[in-house]
Amino acid sequence: MKLISTWQTERLVIRPLKGTDAEFILTLLNEPEFIKQIADKQVRTIDNAINYIETGPQMQYRHYDLGLMLMVRKQDGKSIGLMGLLKRDFLDHPDIGYALSNVYTGQGYAIEAARSLMERVAQSTRLTRLSAICNPSNAASLTLLDKLGFIEQGIIELPDDGQPVVLLETFVVRDGRG
Repeated sequence: MKLISTWQTERLVIRPLKGTDAEFILTLLNEPEFIKQIADKQVRTIDNAINYIETGPQMQYRHYDLGLMLMVRKQDGKSIGLMGLLKRDFLDHPDIGYALSNVYTGQGYAIEAARSLMERVAQSTRLTRLSAICNPSNAASLTLLDKLGFIEQGIIELPDDGQPVVLLETFVVRDGRG
């Protein structure tokens, strides 16, 4: 099983990002909460959004067989957020990343997608640990990561802008197989 393939949870379809998702990406990356809690990616046009998809998630798909995927609600086909693993040069292990459009936060979508992703990692990879980084002020995200079994390792600074973030890690659990 490949990580970069479409799969479903009870309420979601999770699939690789395509250029046709640029309008959603443009909207999501410019939501005030995304900018506050994650970063201002400087994506201001559809062309910027297409470039973000091609040089971010799609490049990670090709190079590492991981990357951010689109979360789509089954009930209405609405794109609601991103979920996936990222390879960052400054971390020892792939890290779980997610972002939901504000309209869809607090409804359990992120934890549903994250648990499903972690099950797929356990079933289809040899990864033994996962990392996560989180804005220290993002209580909702820190709570979600705690529910997923991530343990705080300390504060690190992001290499590109020196922003302090909480580093968390967890072991990949394989139903008694390690």
